[in-house]
Amino acid sequence: MSTTNPYRSRHPSTRTHNLSEHEGALLVATDAQPVHSENAQPVILKGVGGVSRTDIRYWQERVEKVAGRGGKESPNYSVQIAHLGKRHRFKLRTSEKRAAAGKAQAIYRTILEKGWDEALAEHNPKAARRSGCATIGEYLAELETTVQLRKSTGRAYVQALRAIAAGVAGIGDQAAVDESGQVRKDRRGRIIYVSRRDRYSGGVTAWQAKVDALPLSVLKDEAVQKWKLAYLAEHGTNPVKLQRAKHTVNSMIRSARSLFSNRKDRLKHLRAKLSLPEPLPLKGVSLEDEGTKRYVSKVDARQLIAGAKRDLAGDPARTEQFKIFCLGLLAGLRKREIDTLLWDQVKFELGQIHICRTEHFEPKSKESEAKVYCDAELLALLRGWQAQARGPFVIECKRKARYHKAPVGYYRAEEHFRPLYAWLGVQGITDNKKLHTLRKELGSVLANEQGIFAAQQVLRHAHIQTTARHYADKRRTITAGLGALLGDVTEPGKVIAFPVPEPVTTPVAKSAKNRGAMSA
Repeated sequence: MSTTNPYRSRHPSTRTHNLSEHEGALLVATDAQPVHSENAQPVILKGVGGVSRTDIRYWQERVEKVAGRGGKESPNYSVQIAHLGKRHRFKLRTSEKRAAAGKAQAIYRTILEKGWDEALAEHNPKAARRSGCATIGEYLAELETTVQLRKSTGRAYVQALRAIAAGVAGIGDQAAVDESGQVRKDRRGRIIYVSRRDRYSGGVTAWQAKVDALPLSVLKDEAVQKWKLAYLAEHGTNPVKLQRAKHTVNSMIRSARSLFSNRKDRLKHLRAKLSLPEPLPLKGVSLEDEGTKRYVSKVDARQLIAGAKRDLAGDPARTEQFKIFCLGLLAGLRKREIDTLLWDQVKFELGQIHICRTEHFEPKSKESEAKVYCDAELLALLRGWQAQARGPFVIECKRKARYHKAPVGYYRAEEHFRPLYAWLGVQGITDNKKLHTLRKELGSVLANEQGIFAAQQVLRHAHIQTTARHYADKRRTITAGLGALLGDVTEPGKVIAFPVPEPVTTPVAKSAKNRGAMSA
């Protein structure tokens, strides 16, 4: 009695007589039968007619328009993909067969390269949500209602988390859609994309929605590590650019990781409503070695002040710029603190500026809420400026205070900040945050002349380690002073006398005549 291959009877055009038992099981799995172990290695299989499943021609025969519950056929294609014992249907959201086949091909490649979890998260978020793990959007929405974060701080943390998740999942600019939800194309049939940074055409909204649909499980340590190395590789081997890239990527990881901190038991309420992955995202991701962060002064503060007196103080049109310069370099105030500073916060009788919570400003931390002592000369300038003041703010400008309604990056005195940045650039300050460099220069001078603890007090750092790590630029030569003992007591300014060496007599060379007589 002859035996027949059951798979061969179902697919006559496919040869299987040379397949091993393991490869035969894989072929059965390709027909959407859950018979394969998830621990097996993926194998790229051949479809009908010997066409690989990574070939678009294979998927042109697999995509289909299925009927819904009411029996009406969907106008768009979908595809059912089976691999390693799992099977899912993906909506392809296009009525063009070849375009649908291309999407199916991309989904299958994602499954091969990244696995089912990442593929579902990227191409079928609803299926990923059914797996139980909360999505990024769900986590952020719940976090906003249960945890109180400073507005600007929370915004920076969320931006970092979304940027990392988008990098891991490969989410970039999104396809533009029309009013009916169809993908827009140009005259040549090419898909039109909108930038993920475009706030006016809906690019930001579409990109955020795509990222927020990802489950938190995509932020596995190994996946984030691969993204980090790829991010650094994009910046080449230039040491300066690579150093900046390391600083940026470390800052992003720290910021995103802070959203999963259990400080003050904040995760207790989140765990009660959401299913969070274990371990928590980014917990085991290592940071890059950035080298030293110590500020190295490239300008002379005294020459900078002389230039400001010459160029800014004498020009009535640049008075506000001179105010900003003085508050930044002489008092060490931050940009937001300068922008929102009120005359009520300047205590002339005490010689202080009080950095405190107002209706327009919230301090960066409780340590930032402090009293800043001012030089007598700065107080004299402030008295003169107050006598000419036309409003409650120290820095006067045309824009109104709209801090509660405006976005986080809103600054009332931006019209004065920009020209001041240009002037600082001419003076040799090339950093991106030129106003903050004035604050660093003050910290450098204080640490150099009065010590690191004086710098910490003026700069209002929470920890002395922060001041020592960033602002301790020691330009003065540090010695123990024991060399003074080598000085000559009788003649100040001179060291001990050197002994005079005895003159050395050089033997005279003998003449040739004398050498001949001696030899005779």
